[in-house]
Amino acid sequence: MQELEVVKLTTLLSDFSIKLKRALTGREDTVLVYLNNFEVEEYWNEQGVLKLPSLSIGSASDVVNRMEELGVFLAGEQDVVLLKSLPDPGFVADARAVGFGRSRFIATESNEPGMNITASILHCPRTLEKLRELAHDRSIQTYLVPFGVSDQEEELSRQTGIPLAVPPANVFRKVNDKGYARRLNAELGIRQIPGCECSSLEELSSGFEHLKSVLEQGGRLVLKDSMGVSGKGITVIAEESRFRKCMSLLEKQASKNGTRTVNYVLEQWMNKTCDLNYQILIDRTGEIEFLGVKESLVEQGVHQGHLMPPRLDNNQIAVIQDAAFRIGAALHRDGYYGIAGIDAILDEDGSVWPNLEINARFNMSTYQINIQNRWISEGMFGLAKKYALRLKEPLEYEDLRSVLGQLLFDPLKGEGLLINNFATVNAAFKSKGSLFSGRLYGVIIAHSEEQLRATDIAVEAALTTINEVK
Repeated sequence: MQELEVVKLTTLLSDFSIKLKRALTGREDTVLVYLNNFEVEEYWNEQGVLKLPSLSIGSASDVVNRMEELGVFLAGEQDVVLLKSLPDPGFVADARAVGFGRSRFIATESNEPGMNITASILHCPRTLEKLRELAHDRSIQTYLVPFGVSDQEEELSRQTGIPLAVPPANVFRKVNDKGYARRLNAELGIRQIPGCECSSLEELSSGFEHLKSVLEQGGRLVLKDSMGVSGKGITVIAEESRFRKCMSLLEKQASKNGTRTVNYVLEQWMNKTCDLNYQILIDRTGEIEFLGVKESLVEQGVHQGHLMPPRLDNNQIAVIQDAAFRIGAALHRDGYYGIAGIDAILDEDGSVWPNLEINARFNMSTYQINIQNRWISEGMFGLAKKYALRLKEPLEYEDLRSVLGQLLFDPLKGEGLLINNFATVNAAFKSKGSLFSGRLYGVIIAHSEEQLRATDIAVEAALTTINEVK
């Protein structure tokens, strides 16, 4: 009975994988090799562009580099997920119990924490050889599907012979620029936050003069690195002296580097009710599917999770959908196809600003699609979240299960915390007894908003008993 249920769930959950295959390759009988290279945006920056000093926000890169395990919940049964190390057997067993984790896993032989998944594979001859074997298998066509494409992923495609199922790096660079999103808004007539795109220090100075009345009226501005990622490159400006300090730092760089080129967006800071993220799927022929909208949880510009469904009315959703299809058509015209996520906000007066930036790549929402499609049906509620941990030694998966106990997802009840990434918990471990930070990723599913909040609080409390003890 249990095995039959798993087979049934696998069939249901393969639908999005099939949909993605159709969109990216035009066929269903293909194998997708998922390369979940998070923060690929770091490799899209152009040389010779002035930047303000930026501190990394959030956990270290060794934790981010293990987020690739989220792909276990995205790939279809016949597909391949590339990993830095094989998943914990208990984690895989729990995933399979609810219909996930039935794809093939290929892991590198060594896991250098500071190296992302693509670099790890490029430095592992045996993994490269396994991928070449897939490419040479004439019985089925195989495609490489990265989170996003940079020069690294193009090189991996060349070395293995597995073609990319998505556009080349230059297209990704173009359409993920925050300035591109603003120019698209102007072209398409999409409601846009007052601001400007700046490609030189002169344009930046001129843009500030145009917008500084916002400060004089008690408002704020925000300066954004057009290729910034995960909250990096965002400077909130509440007074003119702050902007002048930024300009001074950039001018000093300019005098040393001999260039005055920048790539910034300067905008009015909008007071908001909530952040939103919606996704579209653009196929090679230009067909566009709206994949839904979620309420984003954001702190200091850094994504923390999603709330499902969003607290929006039909008119607000209609505004978002209209923008989604127009943006999708423009992206396809400019050479992009695949999944794109668009960030929006809901203003304090209930109006929508539909396009703050375009993330034309996989998004955190992408890795929740299968979970949402199967378990968060109409009338249900979901909270996708990352939980911070402070540990002194690696945490075993079974110990984590014991601590969380009945808070874990129960498929019979259809509620609880479904863990969708465990690798990030111990990714930053260096030596026994030394304190390190970890993250646990999961999706809480509940029958009511009250239950959702109660479970979230209970999970936080349970994890507190682990922090700095283990």
